[in-house]
Amino acid sequence: MESASTPSPAPPSPPEPEKDLGRRLRRLLSAIPLADFPPPRISGPRLLLVLAVLLLLLTGYRFLRGSFREVEPGYAGVAVNRFTGNLEMLPPGTHWRPRSLYDLHAVRVSDQILSGAASTFSVSTREGVIAQLTVQARWAIDRGRLLSKWAALPADPARELVAPVLASAFRGAAPAYEVRRLVSDKREELAAAAGQTARLRLAESGIVLKEVLIGDLTLPPEYERGRIALVDEVQSTERIDVTLKLKTKEVEKSKLEAEAVKVRSEKQAEAAASQRLIAARGESEAMKFVLAQKEKEITQKKLEAQADRETRVQRAHADSEIARIQADAEAQRRKTIADAEAYAIRTTSLAQFENLKREAELVQSNPLLIPKTFADRLSDRVQVILTPSIGGEAFTGEIFKRVVNGDAPVSAPATVTASRTSPRPATTH
Repeated sequence: MESASTPSPAPPSPPEPEKDLGRRLRRLLSAIPLADFPPPRISGPRLLLVLAVLLLLLTGYRFLRGSFREVEPGYAGVAVNRFTGNLEMLPPGTHWRPRSLYDLHAVRVSDQILSGAASTFSVSTREGVIAQLTVQARWAIDRGRLLSKWAALPADPARELVAPVLASAFRGAAPAYEVRRLVSDKREELAAAAGQTARLRLAESGIVLKEVLIGDLTLPPEYERGRIALVDEVQSTERIDVTLKLKTKEVEKSKLEAEAVKVRSEKQAEAAASQRLIAARGESEAMKFVLAQKEKEITQKKLEAQADRETRVQRAHADSEIARIQADAEAQRRKTIADAEAYAIRTTSLAQFENLKREAELVQSNPLLIPKTFADRLSDRVQVILTPSIGGEAFTGEIFKRVVNGDAPVSAPATVTASRTSPRPATTH
């Protein structure tokens, strides 16, 4: 067990007794250069009181400074009361534990590796061969059982407890294994068996064994030489066996190759015959297929000829029907046009007749429209003036008389006077 106890500082040595402390203090103060202030006068009892207070403060400061104890990370502090003997576990950090009241022991609780000379020891195998083992063990002190097992732990648990327990466990488990098996594939099994035994024994002392591995396995030189010679013999024997097996396999290979050639020839002949048979069958099937295709082509051509004939007959019927329909439509169109022209002529004749009849009635009822119409049809360069042949009043009276009697008014013959307004003669239409 790693323990670290901080030694308490030695108490300050008492000052030398002086007969006249006041005198020496005055001499010391007088040596300090001051501006214009005279050195103060201090009496003996007052100076003693000041010195006592200073000594008390210094002692208290040292006491307080020494009372704060520090526990580093990865360690656990075991505080032992000097008066009652009670134990207290402190976590990493700074704790107030006066040195006059408590002893503080730092115990490492983090994982540790067993290595060096303590991890190397000798074991005996089933054949009685002494082999030297080098192990690597990862262990730690159980934090939960530290207070109960702390008093029984040795100062160096790695060399004084872990290494002996591991050596004892390996010595007890090694005789169950042969050397050559340990050299080849039984190291992990031996480490697991020994680790299980050591783990139970170390747990009784408050130590947790987490992992055990075998690093090196060193055999005696004589056994090593004999093992090498045996290995050579075994290898030679195995080499001969391998040679014989190879020869046997070569013979078997030759037989198998001959059989394979024979079987290959037979298979090739069978394959060639099968190919010819398949080709003949294929040609027969192809001829059947070609004949069927030819028959289908002939049938298709017959059907196409029939369809073409039917199409032409249908097209001829359709053309004749279209021509007949077109002739009927043309005749109907001509008839309709003739009827329309006759109707137009009748309508025009009737309209002209009615127009003439209306004009005749109008002229009969108004004889003056004839000269007016004549005048309207003259050129715009000819001025026509219509004047009655009778007096105005007589003409007007005559008209009124006829209108009252219900007779048609008769216009008196008028005199047409034309005056030329231009040197070109007037033209009447």
